[in-house]
Amino acid sequence: MVALGEALGEALASFKGARQALVLGLDGELGTGKTTLIGGALRALRVEAPVTSPTYGLVHPYAARPSGLQAMIEVLHIDLYRLQHAWELDELGLPEDLPGSSAETGGMLLVEWFENARGQLGTADVAVFLSHSERGRIVRAQGNSPSGRKVVESLRSISHPDLASEPYEVLR
Repeated sequence: MVALGEALGEALASFKGARQALVLGLDGELGTGKTTLIGGALRALRVEAPVTSPTYGLVHPYAARPSGLQAMIEVLHIDLYRLQHAWELDELGLPEDLPGSSAETGGMLLVEWFENARGQLGTADVAVFLSHSERGRIVRAQGNSPSGRKVVESLRSISHPDLASEPYEVLR
């Protein structure tokens, strides 16, 4: 899952200069590797801080410096597992204009349990669903915006020897 996360991070890094925040929504079964996937992506985005699950803190901000970019970009790793109502999202203290919404270089929102936002964060540019299978995990990714579709297409083209170990499935 780390290797797939790194491949995802490389794909996300290719859109590092976007003016709007890129939103990655992760959903799926417990224990399928959502945090591990995000950890790999953050590593590929050259985040130097230790990556931990924000299940209890709910939001962890990181400074990323994707290769080829001089400026740092803000990445918010959000875990909505414990949210039961959409209005609770307002209590997280997220900035009104999320990373990159008005900045020169856009940031990224990496959201675990995105479905628990119940539409409050809009539609994810890249939606990822993880599930268990007899042979490992199944990962389905879908691009829901022009940038998101480019990220998914880029992810499909990345080959890494560790990615052959599980049945990954990347859609649209």
